[in-house]
Amino acid sequence: MKNLKYLLVIALFSIISCVEDEVLQDDSGPVVTTPVKLNEIMSTGTPDWIELHNQGTESIDLSGYKLADNSQEWKIDNLTIPAGGFVTFDCDDSNVPNVSTNFKISSGGEKITLYNASGEVIDQITTPDMSAQVGLTYGREIDGGDVWVVQSPSKAKANSNVNTVPIINAQLIPALDDNSYFDYKVSASDADGIRDVKLYLEIGSVASIVEMAPIGNGEYTYRIPALVSDTAVKYYVVATDETAKKSYFPETAPTTKASLTVANGKPQFVSVGISNENPAEDEPMVFTVKTNDKTGVKEVRLYYVLNDALATTKLTVTLSTTDNITFTGTVPGQANNTKISYYLRAEDNAGLRTYFPEEVVTNGVVTSAFNHDVASTWPFVKVAPLAILNQLVINEIQASGTPFDYIELYNATNAPINIGGYKIYDSGGIAAAYSIPSGTTIAAKGFFVIETGSGSPQGQFGISSSGEDITLVNASDVTIDQLLKDNWPGIPLVARKLDGAAKWVVPTAETKGTTNN
Repeated sequence: MKNLKYLLVIALFSIISCVEDEVLQDDSGPVVTTPVKLNEIMSTGTPDWIELHNQGTESIDLSGYKLADNSQEWKIDNLTIPAGGFVTFDCDDSNVPNVSTNFKISSGGEKITLYNASGEVIDQITTPDMSAQVGLTYGREIDGGDVWVVQSPSKAKANSNVNTVPIINAQLIPALDDNSYFDYKVSASDADGIRDVKLYLEIGSVASIVEMAPIGNGEYTYRIPALVSDTAVKYYVVATDETAKKSYFPETAPTTKASLTVANGKPQFVSVGISNENPAEDEPMVFTVKTNDKTGVKEVRLYYVLNDALATTKLTVTLSTTDNITFTGTVPGQANNTKISYYLRAEDNAGLRTYFPEEVVTNGVVTSAFNHDVASTWPFVKVAPLAILNQLVINEIQASGTPFDYIELYNATNAPINIGGYKIYDSGGIAAAYSIPSGTTIAAKGFFVIETGSGSPQGQFGISSSGEDITLVNASDVTIDQLLKDNWPGIPLVARKLDGAAKWVVPTAETKGTTNN
């Protein structure tokens, strides 16, 4: 065992072998003197375990003895511990007689109690927080002794004062590809404390040793950047404790290092954007996709079906690109309430393909929620009817009319509105506004047309054929509606797709003073 530099010393009563503060807090009765003691506890293992030690000169029958954590008890049955011997029990919640308990041990620390067959407490200890001491145990410095310390594990054998090397818990890097970085994580612990954990990297002919960053709870990490495909990589981990002792992963290092070759990775979808995830009737959906691949993306395809059609009937859109990084494609506008299910596929110049959403295939079977062969698993959007604004609105604008330009107002409410004193104006400002005559009323669901331009009987301002800001205010000069030049969908004729709806379109013909529907 290796002693922690700052020993966790526990004061004991002179006639018992259990910690004093635990005795005072225990409600189950006095601790009984016995040669059998809790001797070592692993709370960060796979599995956790508890070791008992018999200090006596005779074997002891443990039948009926019980072990307990903060919430559960577990009984030992028909088991003898020899004189001077040890027995261990796994703590993995599997509840196997005389083998494993019905509880696990919290790495954050908890009380462990040993009872004799009469139900009396014969030993008890509260383990400390071991979450940053992965692979170490909490045990008596000397078997059966009074002092408990953080130590290297000595399961089912005598504790000692040997200064051992650090414990490294690591896995081989599963794979590296040329499109992705890899966050390599390991854990290291040592009773004397870890000084540092380093990663030896040999990338092609260039070798370096980098320090892994501690991230808490005994874990360390280093981000390996994306590397060129077919590059040979060799590596190992070395942990050094405060006494300068070292250990390596893999154990054959540094003589024999772990190795791998960087693979050609599948293309990646960096981002996928849709112009409108709740399109209106006949509104196209424009997909904008950004990709990444070291060997280059050959193409990106968009597949879709309408309503409940099967994947075998899918329609294909090959997205266009100018740089083989950003791709765009369009699904044509559809009727109201149409369901549009879709997915994307990218293929690189080496023929590797990837999907959006991500599709996971294990041993030839799709294990992800998304399956590109099953349309019911695809993401979808639904074409929604346009919401009608419940207010007075600018409904249609003709900036190149004959004989005059015009602005059409529409009352989308269910009641007439007195619009006397309301004003309409262009980018020239309210000083040149046309003021609607006093007493003018627009009926519920009704229209009111204002003709504009030089010589017009109403407004005298002309509307630019390239579009401009058009503003409607009430008699108190409070803005009621407005269409800014930047929001015109085209020029010179624009109208709301449906009377009083939010969406503006370029209509095929004027509907001056009549419905756009």
